[in-house]
Amino acid sequence: MVDGRQRQRRTATALRVGLGLVAGISFVILVMRDVHLAQVTALLHEAKLLPLLVAIFAFVADFLLRAVRFWIMLRQTSDRDLPLGPTVGPFIASFGISDVLPLRLGDGFRVVWFSRQFNISAGTVIGTMIVERILDLVTIVILGAVALALVEASTKAELLLPLQLSLFVALVGGLSILFVPALLARLIERLSRGVSSALVTMFVSALKSASAAMVQVGSWRKVVKLTAMSLALWVLESIVLLGAWMSLGQPADDLLKPFLAFAFSTLGTLVPSLPGHFGAFEFFGLQAFALVGVDAPTALAVVLLAHLILWAPTALFGVGWLLFAAPEKPQPVA
Repeated sequence: MVDGRQRQRRTATALRVGLGLVAGISFVILVMRDVHLAQVTALLHEAKLLPLLVAIFAFVADFLLRAVRFWIMLRQTSDRDLPLGPTVGPFIASFGISDVLPLRLGDGFRVVWFSRQFNISAGTVIGTMIVERILDLVTIVILGAVALALVEASTKAELLLPLQLSLFVALVGGLSILFVPALLARLIERLSRGVSSALVTMFVSALKSASAAMVQVGSWRKVVKLTAMSLALWVLESIVLLGAWMSLGQPADDLLKPFLAFAFSTLGTLVPSLPGHFGAFEFFGLQAFALVGVDAPTALAVVLLAHLILWAPTALFGVGWLLFAAPEKPQPVA
């Protein structure tokens, strides 16, 4: 029985890696199909330094705020008086590990590290991370919807409807999980009775973990504050793509265009792809830029430059932290 389960896990792992590779390579092919690399390279050579420095500064501030948000949530879900300092490095390193290795192994690293370091159950850490992802989904959808409503699309209105509908469904679903996860979990569990699906079982289990974590997070006022913090950090991260846009000499009065591309590139990272989300990030960013009439070479140059800023610092930090950070002793907590 154990050998059978191990084989199933290995098969599932291989399938996930294979799906990510196939999807990522497919996205890369689609991106490169109508773009000449020489044009993109020529644009990148003209990049100005100052907007990129602003973008990097905003990205550092974004990740520090993310670390603080996770620390706040983990203190509430674990009911422990956790120190902030020892949580920042491993938190950022977990993203860097996922940026260079498949299967989002950084998430597993974060669960193991925080569980062992602070003697917190793995379920509590996982539940906190689920709430973190739900907050991210809700807030990036809100920003994407605002950008889509304000920007002047250069395509037919009927093509916008599927995008608007997708954002609406994602927003309603995210808010439901955020504010009434227990009710949603019971509803899905009741509707799925008699359905022997591993995917449904996993989804219901994740909702229950989110429900337990949300109860520990506290009142709806605390959830609203965390949502406001999440909006702030996504605005900070959007400055990376806005900085890439300005660095390549694009007009400052058209910032809604790269803002929309940022929102859709970020949502595109939910799709399986290569480590670091390469392929999916570029593909969905190009689709958003095409929606507002930006030519493909400019769009790809902006998205690639922004993606490099978003990927390289965390990837280097993650590798460096694993190689050089001294193993820390378990922290005493109240």
